[in-house]
Amino acid sequence: MADQGSKKATKKLANEDDQLLPFITSYFKNCGLVGLIFGAGYFNFSIAWPIFGLLIFMWNEKRKRARQYRIDTTHALVKDEKATVLARVDELPSWVFYPDIERAEWVNNIIGQLWPFIGDYVKKILVETVQPQVKANLPSALKSFAFETIDLGDIPPRIGGVKVYTEHVSRDEIVMDLEIYYASDAQVKVNIKNITAGIKELQIHGTMRVVMSPLIPVSPLIGGITVFFLNPPSVEFNSTDLGNVLDIPGLSDIVRNIIEDQIAAFLVLPNRIPVQLAEGINLQALRFPTPQGVLRMHIIGARDLKRADIGLLGKGKSDPYAVIHVGAQKFKTKVIPNTVTPGWNTYFEAIVDQRSGQFFELEIKDEDPGEDDRLGSIGIEIASVADKGEIDSWMPLGDVETGMVHVCLSWLHLTTDPTELYKAIAMNHQVHTNDTLCSCVILVYVDSAANLPRSRKTMAEPSSYVILTVGQEEKVKTPIMADTNNPRYEKFYQFLVKNPQVQDVDIEIRDKKGGDKKIGSLLVPMKQLLSAPGLTLEQPFRLQNSGPQSTINLKLALKILSQNPQVLPPDEGTDVDSGINIPTASDNSPASTPVDQPESPSDPKPTPSSPEPRPLPPTTLNNEEEAEVETLIPEADMSLESQGGDLRHRSVGPAVPAGSPTGGSGAGVAGLGKIQLTIRYSTQRSRLVVVIHKCVNLIPCDDDNLADPYVRIRLMPDKSSKKKTETIKNQLDPIFDETFEFNVNQAEASQRQLDIAVKNSVGLFSGARKYMGTVLVDLNQFDLTKAVTEWFDLEEPEDKD
Repeated sequence: MADQGSKKATKKLANEDDQLLPFITSYFKNCGLVGLIFGAGYFNFSIAWPIFGLLIFMWNEKRKRARQYRIDTTHALVKDEKATVLARVDELPSWVFYPDIERAEWVNNIIGQLWPFIGDYVKKILVETVQPQVKANLPSALKSFAFETIDLGDIPPRIGGVKVYTEHVSRDEIVMDLEIYYASDAQVKVNIKNITAGIKELQIHGTMRVVMSPLIPVSPLIGGITVFFLNPPSVEFNSTDLGNVLDIPGLSDIVRNIIEDQIAAFLVLPNRIPVQLAEGINLQALRFPTPQGVLRMHIIGARDLKRADIGLLGKGKSDPYAVIHVGAQKFKTKVIPNTVTPGWNTYFEAIVDQRSGQFFELEIKDEDPGEDDRLGSIGIEIASVADKGEIDSWMPLGDVETGMVHVCLSWLHLTTDPTELYKAIAMNHQVHTNDTLCSCVILVYVDSAANLPRSRKTMAEPSSYVILTVGQEEKVKTPIMADTNNPRYEKFYQFLVKNPQVQDVDIEIRDKKGGDKKIGSLLVPMKQLLSAPGLTLEQPFRLQNSGPQSTINLKLALKILSQNPQVLPPDEGTDVDSGINIPTASDNSPASTPVDQPESPSDPKPTPSSPEPRPLPPTTLNNEEEAEVETLIPEADMSLESQGGDLRHRSVGPAVPAGSPTGGSGAGVAGLGKIQLTIRYSTQRSRLVVVIHKCVNLIPCDDDNLADPYVRIRLMPDKSSKKKTETIKNQLDPIFDETFEFNVNQAEASQRQLDIAVKNSVGLFSGARKYMGTVLVDLNQFDLTKAVTEWFDLEEPEDKD
């Protein structure tokens, strides 16, 4: 939004209260106040004097805070009026920035009218449905749980913007995203054994997807609606009553994480809320469509992290670890103590239900005894990883001044071809030898059970639940179905599988009323699915260690991971609410090309009049690194914009002005070599993103006819915005693949220039050549809303600074 200098000034104002001196001053002031109150009591003064003094003190403090706020705001306006105004732009709704997102005031007016009735309905659901389920899952000592107060308040949620998708959706569905703002005055209290605790002033902000599918030719025209959050929403709240005891540093974060996890388990993918609108619609398909793929995450390491811990001797270090979110799935690396260059080299895998709109979010933290410090974060759109197949790059951390993280993200498709299993297992052994990578996904739908045995002593019907175990660690439990021997669970689960030939699905049914006694079990070897039609089994299974007629109805489906996009069978070609229409093999129309088909790699074509460059390693002849330009989206700025800008290449002749793109061959017009850049403006982040890929045919500068090149980049005319890459030793064709960002608004960016210099890293007293070539790139020649990858000729520098 604002430029770098103004952002630092704003941060300085925001962090003044965190300095040590104001804290000490406030401490002694409060001690003096307590002393005065104590003295008043010690000398038997009237209680009215301390009360009167406290009122005067509170009024004075409020007046001082208001005056100081006005002074700080005035100072900021005088120093940089533009930056002060732009600093609040990120609080505006998404429709202000993006033309494809519409306002929805008429919907907000309807919600405002309905809100009192919605509050009564929610209260009824919580008391009649949720409260009995919570009681059934609590131990006997806490059975007195009850909702004491349920008040949703007078402030309804607002929809900041609506986006309806018209591309990459199937014909029988409507997909739209809603930006939800809920800053309520709600208050909810619960009571357990006469102990009351609750929350108030709940705030939720996130992007909710609404899928209307399938569309049908009879009333009501829509078969069902599915609602879910694509990514975990931001949640804020205040505690009440006994909950205030938990509102202390460290413990409050634990409580907050628990609440966020519960919301994710209810509303964040792969969890969703389906509503059936028409008879005959398969609610199972509405609730749990087939996932679109698996994201394999290799968290390699980081460098130049912020030094969060203060050292007694010299500079401090950090104890960094990384937390990864993909929808409701959460992963955490190990902690590397006392370093700012950690190497985790850790693999994680996440099942992705909706690649369009979901993000890979990584946050690096410093482990502390109290609250952990944030060291930066990145966000990458999963759709861009799926389009490219793999992204392997160093990426700058957002919201901090220093730090980069190295991640390698791979997209794996799902197929029902059994021959792909052996390829997947062999590939996993090549990539990782510790057998931690998976080769399949198994989908388990627990529908219902029948004729479960009653208690032998009381003949009471069981309150049963199902425990699913895949492997030795993956274990889930269904909700308890109270007082029935024919329970309907209707729950769906997804598991990653390492080797289905040796793993089983272990199912147990237990009775909560009978002290969690086992009343049925089943063991299904996964290798049975490999010979089943479509790798799927859907049937009643007879339970063991149960009644003579006891059965459980299950659907088991195996999906094999593959790096190659596969055309699914007709019954799996279109997910009910996938957001992507996957054509079948029988579709002969021009639009039947699978949307998952990646672009074929291509390098910039050489210009006709330029000689061929030196041969480059085969690993450089691809465009995977270009994807990072489209995927750098900060964790705090997840808006509704779709990052659909395509990368494009142009081949132009050699007779071009300085700073214009050229072909990738030859040593350039001046004979100093060429540099490849990707330039794009990220409207979501309000930043200019520049990726420095590589240089070719640089001139030798050292005695060994080599050089130690690095690249310095500035956004002119601001020379203080200087950034530089790492130095590549002994190379004339260096590959950098580093990303840099500049805080500048889009209109201003198009009028600026990039000053890029390739330098040779030399010693202080070395006589070797330092400047290897420069280029000044005018940004007004590009459409910055799209990622443009081009080669530029290096020239002799005019101003060597």
